Amino acid sequence: MTDLEKRLDALESREAIKELRSRYALCAMRGDAVGVAGTFTEDCVFDGPAGPGKRTVIHGRAGLEKFLAPQIGKVGAVLPLIHNHITVVDGDSGTGSCVMETPMAPGFVHLVCQYIEKLKRVNGQWLFAERKMYLFLPTHEPQPD
Repeated sequence: MTDLEKRLDALESREAIKELRSRYALCAMRGDAVGVAGTFTEDCVFDGPAGPGKRTVIHGRAGLEKFLAPQIGKVGAVLPLIHNHITVVDGDSGTGSCVMETPMAPGFVHLVCQYIEKLKRVNGQWLFAERKMYLFLPTHEPQPD
């Protein structure tokens, strides 16, 4: 692959990863646990907050789908807005982060968090291999260095 081809692939990959993040948010907004889980690799890891000082770690796409199904079923309760994209691509793998802000419907808590990610290109499609979620609001959760 020439230098120009590598640069073009990196640009296209970063755009595909932005779209992956948006697809994740759209599925979450629709309460689609299968769709959210489909943005991850089969052997993924999802790590998220589970209360003050506690974390939940989910392994595998099937485990993530089972975990999410009862959690995201309130269609219209969330509107995830994804921004502050940072993405580094190296061939068929990548790392990155983004911020999610979620204005909530009345009666729900407004959330702001950062995702720290490891990504893989599988059969030409970018997917999350690992995604860690750290809250900023309603509480601030410190991130490891």
